[in-house]
Amino acid sequence: MRRHTLMPALLAAVLAAGVTGTVLTAPAVAQSEVISTSTSALAASMRELVFQMSYNAALPSEVRDAAYVAVVANDEAKIREFMRVGYGKAINRAKAREALNLQVVREINRTAIPGSDVHGTSGEALRGSDNARESYVQSGYDEARERDRVNDNKRQERLARLAEEDRDYVIFLAANDPGLQVRAAAQRALHGGDDRSIGLFFSYEWKIGAELDAERFVRTATEQSRLFHDKIRALTESAQAAEKAERESSGELARKHRLEAKETWGQIDSEAGQSSVDWLAEKGKADAQADAWARVAEYARGAQSEQDWAEIIARATASGSSWRDTADSFRAQAAKWQEIAEQARKAAKDAAERDLGDR
Repeated sequence: MRRHTLMPALLAAVLAAGVTGTVLTAPAVAQSEVISTSTSALAASMRELVFQMSYNAALPSEVRDAAYVAVVANDEAKIREFMRVGYGKAINRAKAREALNLQVVREINRTAIPGSDVHGTSGEALRGSDNARESYVQSGYDEARERDRVNDNKRQERLARLAEEDRDYVIFLAANDPGLQVRAAAQRALHGGDDRSIGLFFSYEWKIGAELDAERFVRTATEQSRLFHDKIRALTESAQAAEKAERESSGELARKHRLEAKETWGQIDSEAGQSSVDWLAEKGKADAQADAWARVAEYARGAQSEQDWAEIIARATASGSSWRDTADSFRAQAAKWQEIAEQARKAAKDAAERDLGDR
């Protein structure tokens, strides 16, 4: 069965059922309830991240497919392998494909007849997201060629008659939209100075900018989360190794390992606590996007000009829902990192109390 045929809800059921493979908690440190809880929290956070990667449309298909394989394997070792190795390999495959797509679309645009649908749509794909270029290479180019065949290589632009309120709204978006690419697209439209530039913004450029903002935001956040999981995993393994060495030694050597464990748990506490703060900040950005799209939909419902406000309402509704889901995900991540920080703090406290007891 192909990955994209399985709904996220079914994947969630797989996760809820638990995993059957080796867990992160090593037998040597299983004696500590605090350590077991901490490593279980980290494992759960990893599973959730990989699960989200398996269906997030903003990510490259290579990443989604590899994450899906790791999730449905129902094995903790597969999750760790994906995080350590599989993700990087998938990203490299995606970069190679996306670079080829860019070359292909550039060549299509360079050789297309000016004024044709192929020339116009390939130009949009060049300005668009990586996923948009993939869609263009897979189907958009052939569709544009067919339209050119029917319309004698003349693009049928459907630009609505411009009203003053349309220009005013683009001015508003240029100054206030939370998305960098949407603001830039609106500013370019205003810089063009004519009605056609504003019309093109409503028909094409707004959507292109919004897709770029969403894709870049999700991909950057996913990479940051993966890197941070790797860092905390490595620190956790170091702390566990120090506690194991402490139990297997005595005297000053045991105290040395105990202090190493205490220091490492303290570092995990600090790092995970800061990550919780950072994810709440990212949640705020996603909330701002969701709120902005809600305002777009509200404005569109009352707009009186000839723009395709029905299409804009549909896009705003879908975008707002997607950004709200992202915000909810970031809130959950912040809570999980706070949990990991609290468990690390307890482990550091335990180490400190053991040290006091040995004096």
